This record gives sequence, C-alpha cells and structure tokens, in this order.
Amino acid sequence: MISRRIPVSLTGALWALAAQASQAVGSFLIMALAARTLEIEELGKLGVLYGVLVLCAATTSGFVGDSLTVLDRSGRRLRAGMQLWLLTLSCACGVLVPTISFAIGFVSGVEALLLGLAVAAYLVEDVLRRLLMAHLGFARIVVMDLSVTCVALSMVWLQNVNGHPSLTGYLAAIACGQSAGIVVGAALVPRPDRYLVRFRGADWNAVAAYGSWRAAQQMLRPGLMTAMRLALMILVTLAATGQLEIARIYAAPAMLFVGGISSYLFAAYAKNRASTVAALLAQADRALLIVLGITATGAAVALWALPVAGPLATGQTPDFLAVAGWLAYAASVAIVSPYGALAAIKGSAKRVFALRLADTLVSLACVVLILHLTGDFALAPWAAALGSALGGTAIRLLLLVPLKRDEMQKAHISPPYERQSGTHV
Repeated sequence: MISRRIPVSLTGALWALAAQASQAVGSFLIMALAARTLEIEELGKLGVLYGVLVLCAATTSGFVGDSLTVLDRSGRRLRAGMQLWLLTLSCACGVLVPTISFAIGFVSGVEALLLGLAVAAYLVEDVLRRLLMAHLGFARIVVMDLSVTCVALSMVWLQNVNGHPSLTGYLAAIACGQSAGIVVGAALVPRPDRYLVRFRGADWNAVAAYGSWRAAQQMLRPGLMTAMRLALMILVTLAATGQLEIARIYAAPAMLFVGGISSYLFAAYAKNRASTVAALLAQADRALLIVLGITATGAAVALWALPVAGPLATGQTPDFLAVAGWLAYAASVAIVSPYGALAAIKGSAKRVFALRLADTLVSLACVVLILHLTGDFALAPWAAALGSALGGTAIRLLLLVPLKRDEMQKAHISPPYERQSGTHV
C-alpha cells in the first residue's frame, strides 16, 4: 500500500536551513568584506579561486560524502575505502590546484602555498559536515560552521588592524578557518562514527562505483560557475568578473535557502529509501512548490531593497539585472534539486549525471553565446538558469515518472487507486 505522506520533521528541516545558513553566512561575510577591502581585480581573483575551491569540495562531497550517506559505512572495508578516497582526493586537489594556478601566473608562490592548505582543509572539513548530515545532526553542523566563521573573520580583522588587506591574507583566513572547523567537527561526530580503520583491504572500488557518478554530478554546478567566471575574464574583463561576483554575493541568501532544503531532502530520502517512489515523488513535488514560492517572494523583496541593502551588504550598489539573474538561477536550482536528490537515491546515478551534464552544457553554451554577442556580464546568470530548469524537468519526466510507473506495475496497483491515495502527479 502506498503511504499517503512521508513524515518530514519540520524541526529537522529548519535545522538543515540553519546549517546551510551558517556555512553560507560565513562565506558571505568573507566575500562581503573582500568586496569592501580588495581592489576589484583582486576580488575577481578571489571569486575565481573560491569557485575552484568549491568545485574541489564538490568532488569529495559527492565521492565520499554521498557514499557515506547512502552506503553502509559501518562495514570496515567500505569505511576504509571512504577514508582512502578522502585522503587521495584532498591531497591531489591540495597539490594540483595551487601548482596549476602558480604555473599559469594567476597566483604568487605564497598565495599558491596558502591556496593548497585552504583546499585540503576545506575538503576534509566538508566531509565531516556530510558525516554529521548523515546523522541528521544539523544543529552540530551549525556549531562547527560558527567556529570556521569566527576564526576566519578574526584573521580578516587582524589584517585590517595591522595593514592593508590582500588576497594572501584572505587565503590564510580561509585556511585557518577550515582547519578550526576540522578540529571542532571531529569532536562533534557521534560516538559510533568517531573512529578510523586501517586501510588494509579497503574496498575503494565499491565506493567508486557509486561515488564517482555522484562526484561528477556534484562538480557540475560549481564547474559551471567557474567556467562562467573564466568566460567573463576571457570574453569581457576581470573587472566584469568582480562586478558579477558582487551581484552574486547580494543574491546569495536565495541560493542558501535552496541549498539547505536540498541538503535536508537528500538526507531524508536516504533515511526513507525503503519508501515507494510514488510517495517520495509526491513529497518532492510539494517541496518544489514551497521552495519556489518562498524563493520568488524573497527575490521580490531583495530587488525592492536593492538600492539600500546593496550598498550595506557589499559597499556598492550591485547591478540590478545581474542580481535578478542570480535570483532566477536560484529558482532554476530549486527545480532540479529535489528531483536530482530523489533520483540519486532511487534511480541510476549514471543516468542522473548524464541529464545533469546535458543541462550544464546547455547553460554554458548559452552563457558563452550571450557574452560573445552582447559583452554584458549581467546576462550570464540568466543564460545559466535556462539549462538548470530544463534539467530538473528532464529528471522528473525521464527518470522518476518511469520509476514510479514500473513500481506500480510490479505492485499491481492500478491508476484509479493511485488517484485515491493522493499521490497522483
């Protein structure tokens, strides 16, 4: 029998939003201070580097974080495989990213060293957050994120007191903040998961079989953001990258809200994976309508308050069209997130990645085309929103609806019964 509703904890959802907010607010404060204290070219550089950092985190978040959420991490061999992949990926990213950045002349030697430390610490800290998330321990994540923010802001404050802030100082602040988060997060992990195992016999193939596709999918959105920034640098100017970053900073709360709900839904779907696709899909549909409604209301308020709130948040007035574009992009992410998370639990991670890759390529092509034709940086997020919205629709129609139909056929449930159960979509 198909359940009418799946219990969703309002308290859990609120704490999930708080956990997303605590991380996003920390990043927002750092970038807002950077917008006020760095030159526009240095701000553009920091935006690119931070985008690369988030892209690297998406790798471990999907590869290791999603694996420990969905797979049985109590098994010693699987747990060893997860540990081994985290060590491998964090070390590889911590070396390759700064080396390439230095080799192409994008950063100095000192900046490259600090960038490497920041990347490695960020990846480990992010997986600890995912471990707490797997326990639905969102309140503990808030404590962890506050420690990151306090240490990083203290470093930035010392820069302002002792001299002129620089890109080097901001990279040092990020590295120290993430390191503090690792210490606090390790102490907050529930006792059953507060241990390491030997690498001997690590089943990293099983982890890779699931995690590789999730990592590839997790990389798509930050990869699109990084590609968009690079396209702006090449087709327009580095200053335009900084201007778009200012608009993104102002619109960040919208993405924070969407991301928080998405994080909670993924963890909740994993906990309720034994439930039917029909029931989970009905929940995803309801979540989508609620998230879109709240996002649209927040967007209207943000645009109305822009002349006053913009200078307060960033030190200058962000471009109206660019802010509206980022808000539209947040709405497009709201369309894809619930269905993508559900498909990752119930469907094929490989097929989800294929659809998400297609919508990302559509978005990137639209961005490059619009920048080439107009040179207007404010239109870039509008172009990116197109593919994302199409991706969410495709996942629902091409993956989830067929899964639901197959499930009903196996259970010998007729469509009239489905309509009576209240799960018709």
